[in-house]
Amino acid sequence: MQKKKKVFFFTSSPSGGGAEKQLIKIHDSIKESYDCSFFVAKDSSKISYIKSFNKKRTSFSFFNLLKELDKFKPDILFTTLPTPNFLNVFIKKLFKFKYVSVVRIANYNLELKTTKFIVKNSNIVLFNSYENMNLYKQNFRRSSGKFYYLNNIVDEFDNVLHSKDSSSNIVRGIVASSLAQRKGIDVLIKAVNKIEDTNFFVDIYGTGPEYEYLKGILKNPNIKIMNKSVDLHNIWKEYDVFLLPSRKEGLSNSLLEAQANNLFSIVSDCLTGNKEILELTNNGIVFESENYLDLKLKIENFLNLQYSKTNSRKTVISNFSKIKVQNTLNNLFN
Repeated sequence: MQKKKKVFFFTSSPSGGGAEKQLIKIHDSIKESYDCSFFVAKDSSKISYIKSFNKKRTSFSFFNLLKELDKFKPDILFTTLPTPNFLNVFIKKLFKFKYVSVVRIANYNLELKTTKFIVKNSNIVLFNSYENMNLYKQNFRRSSGKFYYLNNIVDEFDNVLHSKDSSSNIVRGIVASSLAQRKGIDVLIKAVNKIEDTNFFVDIYGTGPEYEYLKGILKNPNIKIMNKSVDLHNIWKEYDVFLLPSRKEGLSNSLLEAQANNLFSIVSDCLTGNKEILELTNNGIVFESENYLDLKLKIENFLNLQYSKTNSRKTVISNFSKIKVQNTLNNLFN
């Protein structure tokens, strides 16, 4: 019997954003075929197999990571996010480890000082967006031979999908995002502040540093900032439209979930991934990033039934499946 290859997963936190959550899903999709170990730099996890170094910052886990790698002796080190990716390639280069360095780039990080070092010194570079991968190819032509697309994983579910109550005049929009400047929640609030339709309501789920600022610019009483996260699986069916006003985005997991629930989506045309998803599903419209008047127009067009909706669930489930991830990684690792 052939010995299983050893894969060591490392990222910042088990309770972070979409990149960290996707790495957990990737681990779960291949754990039966590989000998896996999973560590995070900070925060504890409710998931039994995830161990934490309990550091305040990811960079502070350098020596702990070095020790665990020396103990586990992985064939593959799989990381995501800029700092874990940097540690991945830096440790291999400095200490001459023999593992295959696999870095997953889930956002447009070309402006970061560490990006060139990560791309040049890794063995495999994975992207969850074709748009982002092509932008990196333009900047790192000599390294593009090790670039590969690895889809996000969208879980199949048995929830009741969204079904509009035709007897109701109320239209409800949902935002699921951290309250951070890059997410453009202020752009959305400025747009909805100017919408006069009193039957249009928006609920914003998420937490973050801009909460007080965003609360201060609210003028439309139909907007609610919940200032909490929520299990979206249980509430998609309560809403009519998904709103994503980001200034910068990777490949949004919440947008994929909205599309998997057949929810029409109005999203910014920021780099990277938003347009890519809607071009695939044909169940939404883009607005010019930062332009709250364009967003207002697109919302009003939706309220006036000027857009057609499609059944996007099957497209999302088939294109963002666990099986596709398994096949891609098995081909790369073997």
